[in-house]
Amino acid sequence: MRWFELATFLPLFRTHCSFDDPPREPWAAARGLIDAVRTHLRLRQRLLPYLYTAAWQASQTGVPPVRPVFWDDEQDPRLAKVDDAFLLGDHLLVAPVLDEGARSRVVALPPGLWYPLDGSEPVEGGTDIDVAAPVDHTPVFVRAGAVLPMDETGELTLHVYAPAEDRTGGGILYQDAGDGYGEWRVDRFEVFRSGDALRLDAASDGAFPSSPVSTRVHGADRLTDGR
Repeated sequence: MRWFELATFLPLFRTHCSFDDPPREPWAAARGLIDAVRTHLRLRQRLLPYLYTAAWQASQTGVPPVRPVFWDDEQDPRLAKVDDAFLLGDHLLVAPVLDEGARSRVVALPPGLWYPLDGSEPVEGGTDIDVAAPVDHTPVFVRAGAVLPMDETGELTLHVYAPAEDRTGGGILYQDAGDGYGEWRVDRFEVFRSGDALRLDAASDGAFPSSPVSTRVHGADRLTDGR
């Protein structure tokens, strides 16, 4: 189950085995834990717009979707020791559970504010924190200031996480028809904070028509559209 959870956040996500290996279908390999499987399959579906954007970024820049936690500061000796967590794209830190039977784990957060995914209360980074990790949960944190595109039951949604006071943030959304040969679209977002209010500015390139987009705000009272 924990390997399945880890794979949820990787570019290649599949259960796989050879003829002589035990079955790897979730209902065979994770008996009694199908609800945990469903939770992570749904999370994978929600993250597809973000993962697709990270794959496009890799094609343009060579920066891999999966990165070590010291990616932004390779001189930090605390982060250089971390081999059991990783950054996913520009905004997420994933801390999978790798120890059998564990129901919590220590997460080394880089400096800055970080939000638990789907949470609204940020935690201060630059230190190691102990977090709960029941069998159906993988600790994931979002960098403050992120604009995180997600699929919420078929609706494209921008999750806007408030940056620290006097700081800015942003994000990117890439869209195309799915085959890579037709029209495309890149939306670039900037977030500005003033007290408990955020302003979201956007600029677009490309001719691919965007799907209707909604927004959800984390860590602020309201959001204004700067477009």
